[in-house]
Amino acid sequence: MADLGTWLMGLRLRNPIIVGASGLTSLPDGVEKAAHSGAGAIVLKSLFEEQILAVLGQEIAGLDIDSYPDAEAFISRTAWEESTDEYLKLIDESKKRTSGVPIIASINCVGPGNWASFAKRIEEAGADALELNIAYVPFSPHISGQEIEHKVISTVKEARLATKLPIMVKLGNNYTSLPHTVHGLSKEGANAVVLFNRFFRFDFNLDTMRLTGVQPLSSETEYHESLRWTAILYKRAGVEIVSSTGIHTADAAVKCILGGASAVEVCSIIYQKGWNAITAILEEMDSIVESMGYSSLDAIQGKLSAANAERPEEYLRLQYIKALTGVY
Repeated sequence: MADLGTWLMGLRLRNPIIVGASGLTSLPDGVEKAAHSGAGAIVLKSLFEEQILAVLGQEIAGLDIDSYPDAEAFISRTAWEESTDEYLKLIDESKKRTSGVPIIASINCVGPGNWASFAKRIEEAGADALELNIAYVPFSPHISGQEIEHKVISTVKEARLATKLPIMVKLGNNYTSLPHTVHGLSKEGANAVVLFNRFFRFDFNLDTMRLTGVQPLSSETEYHESLRWTAILYKRAGVEIVSSTGIHTADAAVKCILGGASAVEVCSIIYQKGWNAITAILEEMDSIVESMGYSSLDAIQGKLSAANAERPEEYLRLQYIKALTGVY
């Protein structure tokens, strides 16, 4: 059997399959199932800024703030504590049930803010690492790409000041210069990036004339963009890389490792096929690595990255070269 163990942010994982943040990991029972299915690490369901704001809105709505000027601050503090205490309990209970499988806490945030201080409490609760799921979508035409990048980097800077935990940042794929952004994250203390965040997708319901969500799950054809940027950024931006979105098969997982990923995040395939999907992927990965003539995953990491390519320009313009010449 091939050794599928891998290193990520100083953590030794028994294999590169990380269960991504979702409803699957919102309760200790789900986290335990992930561990028993063979996951190398587990990201807990994200704690959202919006969750806390929603609680505040409900509690403050019926209060006469003018009559009780100190009440708003008190309720804000109380709601924050109630929302986060449940999350800290999830971390603690998950650690007890997973027999050493790394537990990664997750915060879904849109920028710097007072949530950053909570990273310290996550560390004290026993999490092994922190994933910052930065889901900032620009809404104003007056916000430049440079301002957006600064906002993202500042988010990581604040979190790093609050905790010594390894930090990995989950990003979308729509940055003007992804290498520059990732390098900036590295300078502010990020240890890894997750490529890519799959943002909420919406549609319009013509019957109700309202916004509606569409298929939240990825397909197995969606890993190519992550693969491209994994291969381009490997050993170029100062961070480790976790590939995500569309990782449904052992083939896709092995390709991402060849591109330079230290690990891959999976989620949709578990929703589609159940927890046994992890076991199936790992068994096939073992077979693929052995068939390639290698005894470990470490031996193949980055072999097909741009950093190790004779013609790295192909990673940027292959489709155009092929279209112009008709050959490759």
